[in-house]
Amino acid sequence: MYDLSGKTAIVTGCASSKGIGHALALRLAREGADVGVTDLCSAGDENDKNRQGLLELKSEIEKLGRKAVAVCADITDAEQVGTMVDTVVSELGGVHILCNNAGAAFGMNLSYMISPSDWRKMLEVNLTGTFIVSAAVAKVMTKQNRGGSIINTASWRGRYPAPFMAAYCAAKAGVMALTEVMALELSANNIRVNAICPGKVDTEMERMGWQLKADAFGKDIDDIRKEEESHVPLKRIALPEDIANLVAFLASEQSSYCTGQILYITGGMTLVNPR
Repeated sequence: MYDLSGKTAIVTGCASSKGIGHALALRLAREGADVGVTDLCSAGDENDKNRQGLLELKSEIEKLGRKAVAVCADITDAEQVGTMVDTVVSELGGVHILCNNAGAAFGMNLSYMISPSDWRKMLEVNLTGTFIVSAAVAKVMTKQNRGGSIINTASWRGRYPAPFMAAYCAAKAGVMALTEVMALELSANNIRVNAICPGKVDTEMERMGWQLKADAFGKDIDDIRKEEESHVPLKRIALPEDIANLVAFLASEQSSYCTGQILYITGGMTLVNPR
Protein backbone atom coordinates (compact mmCIF):
# COMPACT_ATOMS: atom_id res chain seq x y z
CA MET A 1 0.00 0.00 0.00
CA TYR A 2 2.80 2.42 0.90
CA ASP A 3 6.12 2.33 -0.92
CA LEU A 4 9.00 2.81 1.51
CA SER A 5 11.62 1.35 -0.81
CA GLY A 6 15.03 2.93 -0.37
CA LYS A 7 14.15 4.18 3.11
CA THR A 8 15.65 3.24 6.46
CA ALA A 9 13.66 3.40 9.68
CA ILE A 10 14.58 3.33 13.36
CA VAL A 11 12.00 1.95 15.78
CA THR A 12 12.57 2.22 19.53
CA GLY A 13 11.02 -0.01 22.18
CA CYS A 14 10.33 -3.02 19.98
CA ALA A 15 11.73 -6.05 21.83
CA SER A 16 8.35 -7.44 22.91
CA SER A 17 6.76 -9.65 20.26
CA LYS A 18 3.32 -8.52 21.52
CA GLY A 19 4.13 -4.82 21.60
CA ILE A 20 3.37 -1.89 19.33
CA GLY A 21 7.03 -1.40 18.41
CA HIS A 22 7.33 -4.95 17.09
CA ALA A 23 4.29 -4.41 14.86
CA LEU A 24 5.64 -1.06 13.62
CA ALA A 25 8.99 -2.53 12.62
CA LEU A 26 7.44 -5.42 10.71
CA ARG A 27 4.91 -3.20 8.94
CA LEU A 28 7.59 -0.75 7.78
CA ALA A 29 9.66 -3.68 6.53
CA ARG A 30 6.69 -5.06 4.61
CA GLU A 31 6.38 -1.66 2.95
CA GLY A 32 9.98 -1.91 1.75
CA ALA A 33 12.02 -0.16 4.47
CA ASP A 34 15.19 -1.45 6.05
CA VAL A 35 14.85 -1.21 9.83
CA GLY A 36 17.07 -0.54 12.83
CA VAL A 37 15.42 -1.93 15.96
CA THR A 38 16.40 -0.92 19.47
CA ASP A 39 15.36 -1.40 23.07
CA LEU A 40 16.80 -1.28 26.58
CA CYS A 41 18.96 -4.39 26.93
CA SER A 42 22.43 -5.71 27.60
CA ALA A 43 24.33 -6.41 24.41
CA GLY A 44 26.72 -8.77 26.21
CA ASP A 45 24.11 -10.89 27.97
CA GLU A 46 22.83 -13.72 25.77
CA ASN A 47 20.04 -14.39 28.28
CA ASP A 48 18.73 -10.83 28.23
CA LYS A 49 15.05 -11.11 27.25
CA ASN A 50 14.97 -7.81 25.36
CA ARG A 51 18.17 -8.63 23.49
CA GLN A 52 16.70 -11.94 22.41
CA GLY A 53 13.50 -10.18 21.34
CA LEU A 54 15.44 -7.72 19.19
CA LEU A 55 17.44 -10.48 17.51
CA GLU A 56 14.27 -12.45 16.77
CA LEU A 57 12.66 -9.33 15.30
CA LYS A 58 15.77 -8.70 13.20
CA SER A 59 15.46 -12.23 11.82
CA GLU A 60 11.77 -11.70 11.02
CA ILE A 61 12.58 -8.52 9.10
CA GLU A 62 15.33 -10.24 7.13
CA LYS A 63 12.92 -13.04 6.21
CA LEU A 64 10.80 -10.32 4.57
CA GLY A 65 13.76 -9.56 2.31
CA ARG A 66 14.80 -6.36 4.09
CA LYS A 67 17.99 -5.43 5.90
CA ALA A 68 17.91 -5.02 9.67
CA VAL A 69 20.20 -4.18 12.55
CA ALA A 70 19.47 -4.69 16.25
CA VAL A 71 21.11 -2.38 18.78
CA CYS A 72 20.73 -2.28 22.56
CA ALA A 73 20.39 1.29 23.83
CA ASP A 74 19.00 3.28 26.74
CA ILE A 75 17.05 6.12 25.12
CA THR A 76 17.66 8.34 28.16
CA ASP A 77 21.45 8.13 27.60
CA ALA A 78 22.57 10.52 24.84
CA GLU A 79 25.85 8.69 24.31
CA GLN A 80 24.17 5.32 23.84
CA VAL A 81 21.59 6.87 21.52
CA GLY A 82 24.35 8.48 19.44
CA THR A 83 26.10 5.14 19.08
CA MET A 84 22.83 3.44 18.14
CA VAL A 85 22.04 6.01 15.43
CA ASP A 86 25.61 5.88 14.08
CA THR A 87 25.39 2.08 13.87
CA VAL A 88 22.12 2.18 11.93
CA VAL A 89 23.43 4.85 9.55
CA SER A 90 26.68 2.94 8.99
CA GLU A 91 25.07 -0.46 8.39
CA LEU A 92 21.86 0.58 6.62
CA GLY A 93 22.96 3.72 4.80
CA GLY A 94 21.07 6.51 6.55
CA VAL A 95 17.84 7.14 8.42
CA HIS A 96 14.66 8.53 6.91
CA ILE A 97 11.95 7.42 9.34
CA LEU A 98 11.98 7.49 13.13
CA CYS A 99 9.34 5.87 15.32
CA ASN A 100 9.77 7.00 18.91
CA ASN A 101 7.79 4.15 20.40
CA ALA A 102 9.71 3.38 23.61
CA GLY A 103 7.86 4.27 26.78
CA ALA A 104 6.85 3.01 30.20
CA ALA A 105 4.10 3.27 32.80
CA PHE A 106 4.82 2.53 36.45
CA GLY A 107 4.52 3.94 39.95
CA MET A 108 0.82 4.79 39.62
CA ASN A 109 -0.30 6.83 42.59
CA LEU A 110 -2.16 9.96 43.65
CA SER A 111 -0.32 12.95 42.23
CA TYR A 112 0.67 14.21 45.68
CA MET A 113 1.92 10.77 46.69
CA ILE A 114 4.19 10.06 43.70
CA SER A 115 7.83 9.91 44.73
CA PRO A 116 10.09 12.48 43.07
CA SER A 117 12.24 9.63 41.73
CA ASP A 118 9.24 7.95 40.04
CA TRP A 119 8.14 11.32 38.64
CA ARG A 120 11.58 12.02 37.19
CA LYS A 121 11.96 8.52 35.78
CA MET A 122 8.55 8.66 34.08
CA LEU A 123 9.46 11.92 32.35
CA GLU A 124 12.95 10.66 31.54
CA VAL A 125 11.71 7.58 29.72
CA ASN A 126 8.59 8.95 28.03
CA LEU A 127 9.57 12.54 27.27
CA THR A 128 13.31 13.09 27.59
CA GLY A 129 14.05 9.84 25.77
CA THR A 130 11.84 10.94 22.88
CA PHE A 131 13.70 14.26 22.80
CA ILE A 132 17.17 12.66 22.86
CA VAL A 133 16.45 10.19 20.05
CA SER A 134 14.64 12.82 17.96
CA ALA A 135 17.51 15.28 18.31
CA ALA A 136 20.10 12.68 17.27
CA VAL A 137 18.07 11.56 14.25
CA ALA A 138 17.09 15.10 13.20
CA LYS A 139 20.78 16.00 12.93
CA VAL A 140 21.32 13.10 10.56
CA MET A 141 18.19 13.86 8.53
CA THR A 142 19.13 17.53 8.03
CA LYS A 143 22.60 16.55 6.78
CA GLN A 144 21.13 13.99 4.38
CA ASN A 145 18.91 16.71 2.89
CA ARG A 146 16.29 14.13 1.87
CA GLY A 147 13.52 15.10 4.24
CA GLY A 148 12.15 12.57 6.67
CA SER A 149 9.35 11.54 8.97
CA ILE A 150 9.48 11.46 12.78
CA ILE A 151 6.54 9.74 14.44
CA ASN A 152 6.19 10.05 18.20
CA THR A 153 4.05 7.72 20.26
CA ALA A 154 2.20 9.88 22.76
CA SER A 155 -1.07 8.71 24.32
CA TRP A 156 -4.68 9.77 24.52
CA ARG A 157 -3.91 10.21 28.23
CA GLY A 158 -1.83 13.23 27.31
CA ARG A 159 -5.10 15.01 26.57
CA TYR A 160 -7.64 12.97 28.54
CA PRO A 161 -6.26 12.54 32.08
CA ALA A 162 -7.04 9.83 34.59
CA PRO A 163 -6.50 9.57 38.36
CA PHE A 164 -3.24 8.01 39.54
CA MET A 165 -1.53 8.81 36.21
CA ALA A 166 -0.22 12.35 36.76
CA ALA A 167 3.38 11.65 35.73
CA TYR A 168 2.41 9.58 32.70
CA CYS A 169 -0.17 12.11 31.55
CA ALA A 170 2.28 14.98 31.98
CA ALA A 171 5.00 13.14 30.06
CA LYS A 172 2.75 12.30 27.13
CA ALA A 173 1.37 15.86 27.02
CA GLY A 174 5.00 16.94 26.80
CA VAL A 175 5.54 14.60 23.85
CA MET A 176 2.65 16.32 22.07
CA ALA A 177 4.16 19.77 22.68
CA LEU A 178 7.62 18.59 21.57
CA THR A 179 6.06 17.17 18.41
CA GLU A 180 4.50 20.52 17.48
CA VAL A 181 7.66 22.53 18.19
CA MET A 182 9.92 20.20 16.20
CA ALA A 183 7.42 20.17 13.34
CA LEU A 184 7.78 23.95 13.10
CA GLU A 185 11.56 23.88 13.42
CA LEU A 186 12.16 21.09 10.88
CA SER A 187 9.57 22.06 8.26
CA ALA A 188 12.17 24.00 6.25
CA ASN A 189 14.11 20.74 5.89
CA ASN A 190 10.99 18.86 4.75
CA ILE A 191 11.16 16.74 7.88
CA ARG A 192 7.66 16.02 9.12
CA VAL A 193 6.96 15.41 12.80
CA ASN A 194 3.68 13.93 13.97
CA ALA A 195 2.38 12.18 17.07
CA ILE A 196 0.02 9.26 17.43
CA CYS A 197 -2.13 8.86 20.53
CA PRO A 198 -3.26 5.26 20.97
CA GLY A 199 -6.09 4.40 23.30
CA LYS A 200 -6.44 0.88 24.65
CA VAL A 201 -4.20 -1.56 22.79
CA ASP A 202 -3.84 -5.29 23.44
CA THR A 203 -0.24 -5.31 24.68
CA GLU A 204 1.54 -6.83 27.66
CA MET A 205 1.44 -3.44 29.41
CA GLU A 206 -2.32 -3.14 28.92
CA ARG A 207 -2.89 -6.70 30.07
CA MET A 208 -0.92 -6.00 33.24
CA GLY A 209 -3.41 -3.26 34.00
CA TRP A 210 -6.34 -5.60 33.35
CA GLN A 211 -4.80 -8.18 35.68
CA LEU A 212 -4.43 -5.61 38.45
CA LYS A 213 -8.12 -4.71 38.09
CA ALA A 214 -9.11 -8.38 38.02
CA ASP A 215 -7.16 -9.09 41.20
CA ALA A 216 -8.50 -5.98 42.94
CA PHE A 217 -12.15 -6.76 42.19
CA GLY A 218 -11.99 -10.56 42.31
CA LYS A 219 -12.83 -10.93 38.63
CA ASP A 220 -11.46 -12.87 35.69
CA ILE A 221 -9.22 -10.96 33.30
CA ASP A 222 -11.56 -11.80 30.41
CA ASP A 223 -14.39 -10.06 32.28
CA ILE A 224 -12.20 -6.97 32.68
CA ARG A 225 -11.42 -7.00 28.98
CA LYS A 226 -15.13 -7.14 28.13
CA GLU A 227 -15.76 -4.20 30.44
CA GLU A 228 -12.98 -2.25 28.75
CA GLU A 229 -14.39 -3.06 25.31
CA SER A 230 -17.82 -1.85 26.38
CA HIS A 231 -16.41 1.67 26.84
CA VAL A 232 -15.05 1.80 23.28
CA PRO A 233 -17.55 3.00 20.65
CA LEU A 234 -16.10 0.51 18.14
CA LYS A 235 -16.50 -2.21 20.82
CA ARG A 236 -13.05 -3.69 20.52
CA ILE A 237 -9.56 -3.21 21.89
CA ALA A 238 -6.99 -2.18 19.28
CA LEU A 239 -4.33 -4.57 18.09
CA PRO A 240 -0.74 -3.36 17.65
CA GLU A 241 -1.27 -3.82 13.91
CA ASP A 242 -4.01 -1.16 14.00
CA ILE A 243 -1.44 1.33 15.26
CA ALA A 244 1.07 0.17 12.65
CA ASN A 245 -1.42 0.94 9.87
CA LEU A 246 -1.47 4.62 10.87
CA VAL A 247 2.29 4.77 11.31
CA ALA A 248 2.89 3.31 7.84
CA PHE A 249 0.78 6.13 6.39
CA LEU A 250 2.67 8.80 8.34
CA ALA A 251 6.00 7.31 7.26
CA SER A 252 5.05 7.40 3.59
CA GLU A 253 4.81 10.13 0.98
CA GLN A 254 1.03 9.67 1.09
CA SER A 255 1.13 11.91 4.17
CA SER A 256 3.58 14.44 2.70
CA TYR A 257 1.36 17.42 3.67
CA CYS A 258 0.86 16.22 7.25
CA THR A 259 3.07 17.64 9.99
CA GLY A 260 2.63 18.83 13.55
CA GLN A 261 -0.48 16.71 13.92
CA ILE A 262 -1.68 14.92 17.04
CA LEU A 263 -3.59 11.90 15.77
CA TYR A 264 -5.85 9.95 18.11
CA ILE A 265 -6.41 6.28 17.43
CA THR A 266 -8.80 5.21 20.17
CA GLY A 267 -11.77 3.51 18.52
CA GLY A 268 -13.81 6.62 19.32
CA MET A 269 -13.06 6.82 23.04
CA THR A 270 -12.30 10.55 22.81
CA LEU A 271 -15.96 11.06 21.81
CA VAL A 272 -17.37 9.67 25.03
CA ASN A 273 -16.60 10.08 28.70
CA PRO A 274 -13.01 8.74 28.86
CA ARG A 275 -12.18 6.22 31.57
